[in-house]
Amino acid sequence: MNTPVRGMIVLLIFLIGLLLTVGHLPRALPGWIGWLRPEWIVLICFFWAVELPERLGLVSVWAFGSVADVLVGDAFGTNGACLALVSFVGWKLHSRVALYSPFQQIALMFGMCLGVLWIKAVIDNLLNDVAFTPQILVSAVCTGLWWIPMSRVLGRLKTRFDIR
Repeated sequence: MNTPVRGMIVLLIFLIGLLLTVGHLPRALPGWIGWLRPEWIVLICFFWAVELPERLGLVSVWAFGSVADVLVGDAFGTNGACLALVSFVGWKLHSRVALYSPFQQIALMFGMCLGVLWIKAVIDNLLNDVAFTPQILVSAVCTGLWWIPMSRVLGRLKTRFDIR
């Protein structure tokens, strides 16, 4: 498979993550179920930063985060900066993450996601006077728990399409 097709598959995975982030749950479901949604773009960005550190650039991550800002309605640059931070951690730890136990990987993802959500909550509080809620802690836990299945699925896609 040629390189442009591989790049399009990675872009498609990012777009699917963006759609999962933007999509809403049906109104028939209780509101607290929305708290259980993971941060899909953080999961996907960290996976590709760990798996392809030489291919995922800071400008592309920032641009993807800026698109997420526009679609989600966050302050412009918030998601871009947070995803750049997540990518930087992924680049620094890419050789170690494979050696971590599943519990350590979940804890790492929980900590990163909690930091990202805390940064977003502080910016929302400063700009829009939105109060802090325990939702950020629940969402960080859910994101951490989704790390193992998500990394397995994306790893299989990486192997299947020979993305390198």
